[in-house]
Amino acid sequence: MIMGGVGTYYDWTGNVISDADVRSLDPGAVRALRAKYALRYPEQADEAQDWDAAVLLTKAGVLKRGKITVAAAILLGKASESLVPPSVRIRWRSLDVDGAVTDSRVFDGPMLLSAVQAASAVRNWSVDLGPRTVSAYRTSSLEEAIFNAVAHQDYAMGGTIDVIERDRESVSVRSAGSFGSTPPESYAVGRASPSSGRNRFLRDAMSRSGVVQGRGSGIRGMFLSQAYRHFPLPSYHVDDSFVTVTFPGTRYGPLPRIMDSCDGLGLETIVDLDRVCSGRFLPERRMKALIEAGLVDTRGGVPCPAVGLAESRRMTDREAVLELLRSGPASRSDVARLLESRAARPLTKEQVSVKATNLLQSMRKEGLVVKSGGSTRSAAYSLPGTDGERRRGPRCSLHPKATLHYGL
Repeated sequence: MIMGGVGTYYDWTGNVISDADVRSLDPGAVRALRAKYALRYPEQADEAQDWDAAVLLTKAGVLKRGKITVAAAILLGKASESLVPPSVRIRWRSLDVDGAVTDSRVFDGPMLLSAVQAASAVRNWSVDLGPRTVSAYRTSSLEEAIFNAVAHQDYAMGGTIDVIERDRESVSVRSAGSFGSTPPESYAVGRASPSSGRNRFLRDAMSRSGVVQGRGSGIRGMFLSQAYRHFPLPSYHVDDSFVTVTFPGTRYGPLPRIMDSCDGLGLETIVDLDRVCSGRFLPERRMKALIEAGLVDTRGGVPCPAVGLAESRRMTDREAVLELLRSGPASRSDVARLLESRAARPLTKEQVSVKATNLLQSMRKEGLVVKSGGSTRSAAYSLPGTDGERRRGPRCSLHPKATLHYGL
């Protein structure tokens, strides 16, 4: 491993291993690379099947002047050849609910195969979402995270990648190094492009050969996979020595409920909501957009995901009023507050009052609600045939901002 002065990293992955040749590479790993190359360049797929290994690896950018590089050894080298330090490997561990190790395995072969084997070692299960069933983890996302670690980790600090599975909770991929100054979410929503850094030769070879998607699209794919299945988003923990990405394997917290209620939210909106749910900073402009969309409530000056409000937005105003009345009688002012919280744009008190009055009168004429004694302002409204027609008993308001309010 060749290191320069402080803050300097010479690209060890592009070095040539003088005493190695194609016979030093694992045939199964070369076949796997050939398959990935064919997917990356479908117009060359038929032709690529006839190339010998040296031609394939040269076109894939793994060799340098036809010679075996450290990058080739990391991705394809036989474990028995000892072309790279023994620390360049993947370690999978399974932890129970108390954090005790219940099982472990080490994969010290070529990383192209070891990454797939480690991802497959994770115990997956099905999660019932009602109309569909999904897996707790998407194996391709786990593989992408491991390959990202292979491409970006600091090999000067040791090359072991840890895949940590917490029983029916989460999977984390941990590697040595640092992420840089750009937040991972910026790559997910297309606000940033990868910058040059360590392992340039290895990263270019993995992208060129089709092992990784490149240009930050792999991170975007991991976020999209979690969002599509309505799971919490991947979370990154970065310190001076390690980068860890964690995939939740269970649905918890307000974000999945909001995605269930508002199917079709854009990834940028979901990422911003995730920041609110986890108590992280969000710029004022983006916070205001969530508030105006009814996805965040700032009652008490503290931004919180408005789960109940998001769920109610699937309904029409009439359906929302009927849902309110299922819990008991409501006054016109209760209905006005409900309509105000659902409005797409701010309304004056007079506009809200008129809207509530007109809607209740229309619903009365259609027989959807009934009115008990008192003036229009003080009257109680309830569903036909309920006890609320005869008496107004205790009730719990379903005004979204009042009761269906979930903190951080």
